[in-house]
Amino acid sequence: MNRYQRAGQLALMMAAVAYASVAVASPKPDTDTRVPSEQRLKSAGPAVTGHPDGWPEAVPLPEGVGIDGYQCSNRFCTLWFSLMDFDHVMELKRNYMKLLKDSGKWEQLGSPRGPYEAEAFRYTGPMSSGCGYTLEIRQGSIANDYYHRYRVSTSLTW
Repeated sequence: MNRYQRAGQLALMMAAVAYASVAVASPKPDTDTRVPSEQRLKSAGPAVTGHPDGWPEAVPLPEGVGIDGYQCSNRFCTLWFSLMDFDHVMELKRNYMKLLKDSGKWEQLGSPRGPYEAEAFRYTGPMSSGCGYTLEIRQGSIANDYYHRYRVSTSLTW
């Protein structure tokens, strides 16, 4: 029975070494945001200074909110806003939806059942290309976060 214990200990040790080597080789995310630095948008303080690469200029971004990261490919982009508590999440969603509705170029798709449901909008303004925009705003809690923070993200398809 002793030889089986040694084999198990050796396998556990080899798995730990393999995990450590993969962790060292991967790009390091920022400790607070969990987004790799090459996907972070450059910002000056809490206000965003520009759109991320691939994000259409016709689609507004909320003012005064930091963007922790983004990922764009083909005709799809996702933005992750800064970590915030529930009150700030609701305020951000309320202000961003008001910005979209007040522009007169966006229409809300459906009606969510509660504050935790995602919101979807469709662009109705004039477009030079034949593509339209669909924007989705959603939030989710950060697992095992001591401060009970949330992450708001928005996805754009065109």
